[in-house]
Amino acid sequence: MRESTELPILRMLPTDWLIPHEDCDPRRVERLGKMIQKEKLLKNPPIVAEIPGSDRYVVLDGANRVMVFVELGIPHIVAQIVSYDEPGVRVDTWYHVVAGVALAEFENALAKVAGIRLQECSLEEARWEIEAGEAIAYIVLEKSVRKVLPSGVSELHDLRVLNDIVGAYKGKADIYRASNDEWEKQSPYYPAITALVIFPPYRPEDIMSAVKNGYKIPSGVTRHVIPYRALNINIPMEVLNADWTLKRKREWLHDWWMERMAANAIRFYAEPTFSFNE
Repeated sequence: MRESTELPILRMLPTDWLIPHEDCDPRRVERLGKMIQKEKLLKNPPIVAEIPGSDRYVVLDGANRVMVFVELGIPHIVAQIVSYDEPGVRVDTWYHVVAGVALAEFENALAKVAGIRLQECSLEEARWEIEAGEAIAYIVLEKSVRKVLPSGVSELHDLRVLNDIVGAYKGKADIYRASNDEWEKQSPYYPAITALVIFPPYRPEDIMSAVKNGYKIPSGVTRHVIPYRALNINIPMEVLNADWTLKRKREWLHDWWMERMAANAIRFYAEPTFSFNE
């Protein structure tokens, strides 16, 4: 098991070396961009992993943060580098709470998605089929459950179809991340809830395959668990945006790291943590 004394790997990287594996959420990008410009800090680094046989990195977590840097033209970013081979690093799946849109509008939008058909079923059947790879997704409504099946020439694991499903409500509704598919547990926290959209599980090889083939998983679906995540590094944007060489910025990061060590400013918390300021 990794020891708490083994520090995270932080590296200064060109922003265009980072390739998101999932689409971005325009609303979150806009909100995060305003926050970064106001605070003038990179508080939390994106989590990346090396793409085998390449000098590029896949963004496991922090795609919206990377997109802010791209839109603002910030040439460099500090990222935390991890590997799927590290103990405890794994990929799970988030579900979508879709809220703030009328049910009829939501259903009409889904009906226009090519290559799918909806079939009513029980929650237990939907859970079994998504785990067995027999369904593209399933949708939990207040009084019914519908599994999403391929129709025509669509393939079960076609990411384009999955993106079209999310695209049916993305930008029209509020989207929140959820870790379970139970209406009774979600509805008290989201009074304007319309539906729960449940996605299939993903594996590390699915993430790498999507990146290598130029595909993206819909935003807010993959959930990477990183046991030793670096937070609150607070790197000044003026350094990341400076007209310096990559070598000079890496030297700056090394000096910053040594200062943090000398000041005994790095703390490790083993307890699971809730953050209320994301």
